[in-house]
Parts: sequence; structure tokens; C-alpha cells
Amino acid sequence: MKSKLSWIPFVPLALLGCFLKLGQGLLPEGSILGLSNLALEYLYLGCVALIFVFAVIFTAVDKKIAAYYLPRRNIFAGIVGLVLALLLAADGANELFRNFSSGKVDVLGVVGAVLALLSAIVFIVLGLSYVFRRKEGKQFSLLNVIPALYFGIEMILSFVSFTTISIRLADVSRLICYVFATMFFFNYALMLSLTKAKRAVKNCFVFGLPAVAVMLPYGAYHLAFSFSSESIMDNVRPLELLMLGLFVLCVLIEISVHVKREEELEYVTDDIPEIDVSKEKVEGFIASNQGEDDNDTEQEQDTSVLESRDTEDFLYQEQAREDEEEEDSEEKKAEAANFLTEVYEDDEDDRPKDYESRLDEIDKLILEINNQAD
Repeated sequence: MKSKLSWIPFVPLALLGCFLKLGQGLLPEGSILGLSNLALEYLYLGCVALIFVFAVIFTAVDKKIAAYYLPRRNIFAGIVGLVLALLLAADGANELFRNFSSGKVDVLGVVGAVLALLSAIVFIVLGLSYVFRRKEGKQFSLLNVIPALYFGIEMILSFVSFTTISIRLADVSRLICYVFATMFFFNYALMLSLTKAKRAVKNCFVFGLPAVAVMLPYGAYHLAFSFSSESIMDNVRPLELLMLGLFVLCVLIEISVHVKREEELEYVTDDIPEIDVSKEKVEGFIASNQGEDDNDTEQEQDTSVLESRDTEDFLYQEQAREDEEEEDSEEKKAEAANFLTEVYEDDEDDRPKDYESRLDEIDKLILEINNQAD
């Protein structure tokens, strides 16, 4: 995997940048090739830029590195993450106190302070997960992008501060620190959440190596030569950047050791297979892609065909209506001959002719039965 080759130019260039940065305080100005401290500062940033360029080249030609990475147990990164969480919490609380006590609230500063407190919570979770993880971890949430948002706010604040001072007094290296920190933690959050991004792991090398090269010398220089004994909180930012560089370095070493090749990963997806809607598969189903009016017209035509053709060759025979009536009347007359009544064609009186005589006989029979009962 060619992405790991980025470490080859990183080591000498990072050491050279560290020497150029610390040399501004260790040696008198002009003792290094007669260069001023400002020139040494730009050479230090030039080393960081070269590390970035080499990382881009090596990751661009790397086609074998896996697009996903599951974090493993990393005790040193976990401890550094917990210390970094305390520094971010102190920095955020101090910024909130300073804004509200001054009587003039800086909205962007308050937003940055709130994001610093939230980032402290994120680093606590990351630190504990790195310390106590026993096996390959599960997916993380995209809430890990909060540190990237915080460093983005600090980058804007650093850039805005340059508008009120001379460029010779501007702390450009601090701005570069927050630029690379923002980009690294954004891609780091994508990697942890296993979001579908082909260059998330590669971009951790691209932005992480320059971030380490710029943050470690910056933090060490300000703690060694610009330490404030009057206000301890003024030393939080340099210490914060120093610990941040150590955290990124630990993460990059872990990724370089345990990252896998693309062919070694087995992807498990829950994709639903596409439904085959070919003509052979839908044949015989009541389905149509035509409009309702067209379907209604075709159904009417089909039913007319069924009425005329579907009853052919059935076991029945059509007969005239008159023949049926004649046969029914003869059968009725034959059956009526066995009853006590006779059927007359008169529609007004359908009683038999001997109805009254039969009624007298019935009355006589009833009287006899009553007499016998007495």
C-alpha cells in the first residue's frame, strides 16, 4: 500500500520543521544561515507543505488500501484523548466566562466555546473507547464531526484576527494548525462512522501528517519560550495543540499498522434484489401499463367475445318457448288428475265445481265426530 510510503518524507521533513521552529527561540536570530525568524517561520511552514504534497501523491497512486477501517485498542491514544478532553473543557469554560464577564459578547467566540465543550465530550468517549476496547469496534456516530466544527471556528477566528494587526505579527502557523486539524477530524469522523467515502482513510494520511508536523513544534515552542506565568489559561491553547498533534500521531500509527487491503475486506450489504419485470416473468398476471380507459375498452371487447363463444359445445339445446309451455301444461293436467281438485282455465275462480257439495259432506262429518265425542 503506497499510502504508507508517506511516512518516508514525513520523518525528515517533520524533524527539519521542528528544528526550524524551535531554532527561533534556541538560537539567536540570524545564526541559522543568516536567516531571520520570519524566514525560518516560512521555511517551517514550507516543510509542512512538502509533507502535504508527498502525502497527496502517494495516496493518489495507491489503489490497494481499503476504504474503511475499524479502530482497535490504542491505550496511548486513549490517554491523550482524555487529557485533550480536559483541556478543551477548560478552554471552552474560560472562553464563556471571559465573554460574559466583559459585557461585550462575541457571538462567534461563544459558538466556539460551546463547540469546545461538546468536543470535550466527544474526546472523552473516544478516549474511553480506545482504552477499553477489546476487539474491533462498532460503528461510530457522525457526531464525531463536532471537533472539526470547533477547529473550523477557531480557524475563522484566527483569520479574522489578522485584519487588525501587521502581517509580520500574525501567527500564521496557528492558522495552519487549525486548517489541517479541521480537515483531518472531518475525514476521521467519516472513517469512524463507516460512511461511504472512498478517500476517508487516505485523507487521514493527507491531512494528518501535515497536522502533526505543524502542531507538535508549534505547541512545544510556545510552551518553552512563550509560557505565561501570569495567566495560566493563556497556556491552554498551545498545550491543547501539542496534545492534539500527539493524538493524531497515535491514530495515524495505528491506521498504518492495522489498515487492510481492499481485497481483504468482505462487505455485507442489505440491498434488496431488483425485481425481474421482463415479459416472461409478468406473463399470466393481471397487470397492465395502459390507462384505465384503455383497459375498460379491452375488457368490454373481451366480454362480448365470451358471450358469443365461451358457451359453444356445452350440453344444452335451445328450444322454442311455445313448446316448453305446451309440455308443462300437459304434465300439470296429468298430475292434477290424482288430486281432489281439478284445474280450470278460468282466471277469476280457480275452485273446483263440486266445492259446495264437498263442503256439506265435511260439515256432516264434523257433526258426527262431535256427537260421538258427547
